Amino acid sequence: MFESAVQGLSQASERFERSAAQVTRLAGAASAADSATSVDISAEARGPTPAHNSPADANLESAITDTRIAKYQFIANLRVLETGDEMSREVAKLVSK
Repeated sequence: MFESAVQGLSQASERFERSAAQVTRLAGAASAADSATSVDISAEARGPTPAHNSPADANLESAITDTRIAKYQFIANLRVLETGDEMSREVAKLVSK
């Protein structure tokens, strides 16, 4: 459980770094939000974390969405670590009785 959570934290951190860099790079570009009524979620946001982003598919709204998803992915993995720690402490209490 701990190993999986740590790996998830690492993946979330990498995803956040990639999407934050993309947001920074695209921040000066024209935004589709000015003329659109919805935001397209990138393929990365819908699927597993890829090794790299494709610049051809890049847009600011998707990069911001990916950054938010990475944040929640990170939080979820932290919760797994916290729950595992709580479970370990409870098991230790039971064993010591």
